[in-house]
Amino acid sequence: MTVYEDFACAYLTEVDAAVRRMLTCGTEAVDLLNRAAVGDGQVRAFGNGGSSAIVRSALLQLQGRAGLPTADSMMTPATLAYSAQRDYRTVFARSLAHNVEAVGLLVVASVSGRSANIVEAVGLCRAHGIPVLALVGGDGTQIDPGHGMVWATGITDQQVSEDAMLTVLTLAAATVLDPDEAPLPARQERHLHALAAMVTAGLGVFLEEATTAVADAIRTRRRIYVLCPDGGPLALAGEHFAHNLSWDAPLGVAEVQPPVVVSDLSLADMSAIYNDHPDPAHGVRYQLSSAAPGDVVFLLTYDSDGRTTREAIRAAGEAGVRLFLLHRDGTAQPDAERLKLPPADDFALAALVQSAAHLVCRTTRAALCADHAAGTSAPSPHDLMAQDLAPLRELSDTTPSL
Repeated sequence: MTVYEDFACAYLTEVDAAVRRMLTCGTEAVDLLNRAAVGDGQVRAFGNGGSSAIVRSALLQLQGRAGLPTADSMMTPATLAYSAQRDYRTVFARSLAHNVEAVGLLVVASVSGRSANIVEAVGLCRAHGIPVLALVGGDGTQIDPGHGMVWATGITDQQVSEDAMLTVLTLAAATVLDPDEAPLPARQERHLHALAAMVTAGLGVFLEEATTAVADAIRTRRRIYVLCPDGGPLALAGEHFAHNLSWDAPLGVAEVQPPVVVSDLSLADMSAIYNDHPDPAHGVRYQLSSAAPGDVVFLLTYDSDGRTTREAIRAAGEAGVRLFLLHRDGTAQPDAERLKLPPADDFALAALVQSAAHLVCRTTRAALCADHAAGTSAPSPHDLMAQDLAPLRELSDTTPSL
C-alpha cells in the first residue's frame, strides 16, 4: 500500500471510532431533536468556518424534509459582516436575542468548544432555559449547555472531529424525520460500512493524484474550482472543501501565497443568473468559461450522468483542465480522475465527500511544507495524522480588534 492508502485507512478508522463513541449517546440527541420537531419553536444553529457548513447541513435536512421552522446559521454574508463590525464575539447571541422566546433548540458546533461567539450564544440560551445541542471536540467539559447536552467527539483533531460531527448530526436528524425506515444503530452501521468501503473504492489513488494536482496548482498560481452544480447538501460540503483549500491547507506555510479557489455561486450570483437563465447548467458553464489548461476542477455530484453534470464535464473538457469527479451514481467519464462513492442518501453522501476533501487538504499541506524541508523523507501516515488543519488564524499580532 502507498502512504496515501495507509493514511486514508488510518484517518477513516479514526472517524469510525469517533462516530461510534458519539452515538453511544445518540438517543439523547435524537430525543432533543424530536422535541424540537414536535414543538412550535425554531431550531437555530451556529458554527464558525467548516462548522458553519456542518450545522447548516442539519438545518437543510430538517427544513427540507419536515418543514421544521429553522433559521440560517450564519445569516447572509452581508448581514454577518455588518454585524461583526460591532462585535463578532456577540454576533450570534445578538441574532438570537431579538426573538429568543421563539427558539425551541439551539445547535452549535465548535471543535474547541471555546469560540467566544459560540459561548455567548450558549450562555444566552442557558439563561432563558432553551435547550442546546452542543457538538464539541475533546471530552466536552469546556462548555456548559445548561438545558440540553454536550455531544463530544472524544478527540481534538480538527478534521476527524468535523467529520464525526457531520455524520452523527446527519444520522440523528434522519432518524427523527423517518424513524420507521431504520433505527439509529442500523443507520450507523450502514454509514460506517460505506465509510470503510471508500478505501477499497480507490481512495488512495484518487488522493495521490488530487494532492499532486492541487499542490502544483497552488505553486504555479493556477485556479482551483470546487463546484457542485446539483446543489443540496453536497454544495455545503463543497463550501467547506473550498474553505479548507483557501485557508487551512496553505495558511502559514513558508512562501506559499493564498491560492485562487473558485467555488459555487453566491446568493447574489444565483439570483441574477437563474432569473435570466432558468437552466441550472448555465451557472457552472459560465464559471468554467474562465478555466484554462493547468487549472484543477473538483466536481461534486450525485449522478455523473445527470444533464447538469454532463454540461459541467463538457465545459471542463473544453477548457483542458485537470478534472476530479466525486460521484455516487452514474458512469465513468473520459478525461477525469474519479472517485465513485459507496451508496448513501444525499445527506450521508455529503459526509463521505467531506472526509475525502479533508484528506486532500491535509496531504496538500504536507506536500507544500515538504517544499521547504530539504532532505526530509516523505511524511508517514503517522505524521499526516498529526498534521490537522488547525493553524493559528491570526494574520498578524498587530491586527487591530474590531
